[in-house]
Amino acid sequence: MSILPSPTSPRFHYRLATVQDWGDIATVTQQAYSQYELEIMEDCRASFQRGMQAVLAASHPDMEWWVAETEHGITGAVLFCHPGATLPALDGSTITLTQPEARLLSVGPQARGLGLGHTLMQICIQRARDIGAPTLLVRTMPEMGSANRLCQQMGFAKRTEAGARTGAMARLIDYSYAITPENAPAPAKV
Repeated sequence: MSILPSPTSPRFHYRLATVQDWGDIATVTQQAYSQYELEIMEDCRASFQRGMQAVLAASHPDMEWWVAETEHGITGAVLFCHPGATLPALDGSTITLTQPEARLLSVGPQARGLGLGHTLMQICIQRARDIGAPTLLVRTMPEMGSANRLCQQMGFAKRTEAGARTGAMARLIDYSYAITPENAPAPAKV
């Protein structure tokens, strides 16, 4: 196994994904989320997997995949969804977003702890700022300890606790990030 460079290394490259990247994005996303398969409750597991597969297979102008890569390939990805994007929900319904969301943040097991997730989330914050959105939404589950810590460290505010909804959607925790103008100081880290 090779040693990966630091996230600030010029050997890491962050870019908008192309159609040719979808297989690699699916692989890194499935690797990243496979750790939750046993932890997520049985009634939620199938809907979570169906939703993830549907999003991975979708091609829509309101959704942008961003990737982190090295000369070894794609090591992380995140889906930035514009307001107006229609996506599958965990309960089998579809939802049309009213605000931008960052979804399926994924960092391959060999690249964890290098700050790639943080940089990919910064890209989503910047994309929300670019389109003039006042907030960026992220949804996690209680089992996703790293994602929950990342949101809190980056200044996302918890909007909805797990259990606030019913059915498969009850597992979700919503975080919201207030977008500041480019020259304003970032929200304080918690």
